Amino acid sequence: MPPTPLEKILACPNLPTLPGVAMQVLDLTRDPQISIAKIAAAVQNDPALSTKVLRTVNSSYYGLTTPCPSISRATSLLGLNTVKSIVLGFSVVDTTKGIASDDSFDLTAYWRRAVFSASGARAVALFSKSCDPEEAFLGALLQDIGMLAAFVALKEQYAKVVLGAGIDHDSLPTAEHNVLGFDHPSIGRQLAEKWRLPPQLVECIAKHHVPETCNPVHEGIVRCVAMGGTAAAALTLSDPRKKLGQFIVRGREWFNLDQPTAKNLIQQIAKGAGEIAKFLDVRTGQSPDVAAIVAEAHEQMLVTQQAIEQESIALRRSNSELSLRSVTDALTGAFNRSYFDRELKANCDQANSDRTPIGMCFIDGDHFKSVNDTHGHQAGDAVLTELARRFKETVGPAGAVCRYGGEEFTVILPGFNLQQTAALAESLRAAIERTPFNIKETGAAIDLLPVTISVGASSRDSGSTATPEELVHQADQAVYEAKKTGRNRVCTHDGATIAAFSTGTASVSSPVAATPAPAPMAPTAAPTAAPAPPLRPTPVRPPTPPAFTSLASVLVVDDDPLARKLIQVMLAKHAGMVSEFAASAEEATTKMQAWAAAGKVPRLVISDLRLPGITGIALIKWMKSVRELAPVPVVVLSGNDSATIRAGCAAVGALLFVEKSDFCTNSEKWIGHILASAKLSKAA
Repeated sequence: MPPTPLEKILACPNLPTLPGVAMQVLDLTRDPQISIAKIAAAVQNDPALSTKVLRTVNSSYYGLTTPCPSISRATSLLGLNTVKSIVLGFSVVDTTKGIASDDSFDLTAYWRRAVFSASGARAVALFSKSCDPEEAFLGALLQDIGMLAAFVALKEQYAKVVLGAGIDHDSLPTAEHNVLGFDHPSIGRQLAEKWRLPPQLVECIAKHHVPETCNPVHEGIVRCVAMGGTAAAALTLSDPRKKLGQFIVRGREWFNLDQPTAKNLIQQIAKGAGEIAKFLDVRTGQSPDVAAIVAEAHEQMLVTQQAIEQESIALRRSNSELSLRSVTDALTGAFNRSYFDRELKANCDQANSDRTPIGMCFIDGDHFKSVNDTHGHQAGDAVLTELARRFKETVGPAGAVCRYGGEEFTVILPGFNLQQTAALAESLRAAIERTPFNIKETGAAIDLLPVTISVGASSRDSGSTATPEELVHQADQAVYEAKKTGRNRVCTHDGATIAAFSTGTASVSSPVAATPAPAPMAPTAAPTAAPAPPLRPTPVRPPTPPAFTSLASVLVVDDDPLARKLIQVMLAKHAGMVSEFAASAEEATTKMQAWAAAGKVPRLVISDLRLPGITGIALIKWMKSVRELAPVPVVVLSGNDSATIRAGCAAVGALLFVEKSDFCTNSEKWIGHILASAKLSKAA
C-alpha cells in the first residue's frame, strides 16, 4: 500500500531543520537559571548569526537609546526571550533558502503573512500584556511552518491545494483536509515537537486557526497570534474590510479593544512589519497603504458590524467542528490515538511544571473477539460505542477518554495519584459490569450481552521523572496482569510492583490463568459507579478559607447578565447565599483586592472561562498568587467542555469545571454539587 500524504511528509528526509546554534539556544533557555554568558557564548559560536542578531537589536524596531556592542549586553537589555526569538527567526529564514527558487510555491506570500502576523502578535501582546511579546512574535513567525514541510515533501500536489484554497489563508485548513486528509497546523505541531519547542509555541502552531480550542493555559499567546494573522490579512488582501472587521470584533471580545485603539494597532503593525522584513532580509511584496485601508473600511465597518460578528461566530463554530473531527475516533466518539499521545505528553509536561501527579487507566474489553465472531461486527461496533459512552459518563470532567486501538481504551487523569486512579478504574469496571449491553438493533440472536473489562492503573507522583511512555507501559503491564489473573478486575502498577486492587462479582474464566485470582483490595475511596454530574477529585484540597464577613458569600464573575441573574437566584433560593458580581476578571480583581485588604474574602468564586480582557484561567492564577485569596475555591463555567480545556482549568487549581449549558439546564442540582465540593453548607 503506498504511503499516505501525511506519512510521506513525516518520512521526508528534507524536512526543515533548525541549525545547531538555534537548538542549543532552545535547550539553554529551558533553564530559568541559565546565565547570560552561556547564551552569549552559544550565539557567538556562529559569527554570521551573531552579526545578524546585533544588527537587529540595534535596529529601530527595538528602540534602544544607545548602541548595543555585544550579545551579552543585548540579552541583559532585552531579555532572553528577545534574543531567542531573533535567533530562531533567522534560523527559520535559513530553512527556506532551499525552496526559494521554486516558482510553484509563493515564498513572498508566505513571508508576507509570517512577518505581518509576527508584527501583529507582538503589538497586541504589548498592548494587552496577556503574554510575553517576544514569544508571541515567535509563535506567529512559526505558525505556518507546516506549509513549508508539506511543500518540501509533496511539491506540486501541495502547491495545487494552496492555489485552490484562494487568497484567504483561513480557508486553507479546510482545503487541506478535503484533499489530503490533514492540515498544515497538525504538520507544524509535529515539526515543532521534533524541534522541542516550548509548549506555548507548539500550541500557537497547532491552534492558530482554531484559538477557541486551545489549552486555556496558553490562551493569551494563541489569541495574540490569531489576532496577528487577522491583521496580516487585513493589511495584505485586496479587499481588507472583512478582515479588519474581524480584527476589531476579536479585539473587543478578547482584549476589550475599542475601534480607535484597534485601528491604531493596525497602523503600528504595518510599520513594524516593514522593519521586521528588513532585518530578516525577506521579501514581502509591496507595502500596504494603511491610511487608505483604514479610511476605506471605516464607513463600511459601521454598517456591517453585526454581520461580521455573526460570520466570526460561524467561522469559529466551523473551525471547532473541524478541529474536533481531527482528534475524535469516528466510531466511538472518544478521542483518538494521536490525541492521546499528544495530550498525555502535554499533561505530563504540565505536571512537571506544577509538580502535581498524573494518572492513567489502560482498559481492555474482555473476550472481545468472541463478540465479533459470535454476534457479528455490527454488535462489536455497538459494544465499543457503548463502552466509550459509559467511560465518558463515568469519568466526566476528571479526564479524557481515548480509544487506543481495537477494544483498548485509555483515560488520562491530570492531578490523580495512584489510589485515586485505581478508584476511578474500579468505577469504570463497575459501570460496565453492572448493566448488560443492549445489542438488539444489531441483528444479533440475543438482546442483552454481559460485558466486562480489565483495567490497569498507573500514576506518576509529583516530582517523578517517569516518561509518558513509561506511564503507558506500566498501565499496560497492569492490565495484562488483570487479564492473566481472571479478567473483570483492576490491577495497579506503582513503578515497581503490580498489585490487585479490585475484582468483579462475575466470574470470567481465563484460558491462561493457572493460579487463583488474588483477593480484592479495598479501594481507599468508595467508588462512584456513575456520578451525575461527576466531580473532579482534588489531590490536595486547599485549607478552608476564613469566614466571609462582607455583604456577599459568593463572587460571580461573568459578562452575561442573564447568567449572573440565574446563579444569584439559585444561590439565594437553594442555599440562602448572597452574591456579589463582576462583569470581567479585572473588575473581580479590584473587588477582591479591596476585600482582602479589609480582611474579607469570598467563600466561593464562580467564574466564566471566556471573559473580556483576561480570562478565567488568568483570574485563578492571580488569586493563587495572593495569600489571602489562594484558599478560596473557584468553579469555572464554560460553553466549551473539551478535555483539553478541562485539564487546563484543573492544572491552575480550579475546584470544579461545569459545562455552562448543563448548568443552566440543571442549575439546582449543580448548585448542590458545587456547595458540597467547596464544603459549604446550604445555610451559609
